[in-house]
Amino acid sequence: MGFEAIPKIPAGLNIYLSLVPSGEESWLEINCNGEWLALFYWSQDGQDNYFSYNSAFADTLDRIIEGDFSDKDMLSPLISGGQSPVPKVQAITDIESGVKAVEYFIRTGEFYPGIAWMHEFVF
Repeated sequence: MGFEAIPKIPAGLNIYLSLVPSGEESWLEINCNGEWLALFYWSQDGQDNYFSYNSAFADTLDRIIEGDFSDKDMLSPLISGGQSPVPKVQAITDIESGVKAVEYFIRTGEFYPGIAWMHEFVF
């Protein structure tokens, strides 16, 4: 799945797009429910990961890094991989820009400069 996924994103989906045929490395997870969209890029055996970044929730980063998820208001309604809640700081509400980021990734294999990205932090 590639370009054919783009029109489906705003309606909501959770898919993985890979830059390699095996799908085992260098992939982008696209997770959208129609109101929130999260992008997670995994590369280099998990050593170089990036997330879409929502600066409106930057004040929640310290609690997330500490593993404090007691405040459920800091979590988006998205679930990554069917099991992990996605913090709002890693999800955006500008679906149009998120769709552009996916299309840009498919075309170039690079991060779309029109949205903010955050390098993965270690819990």
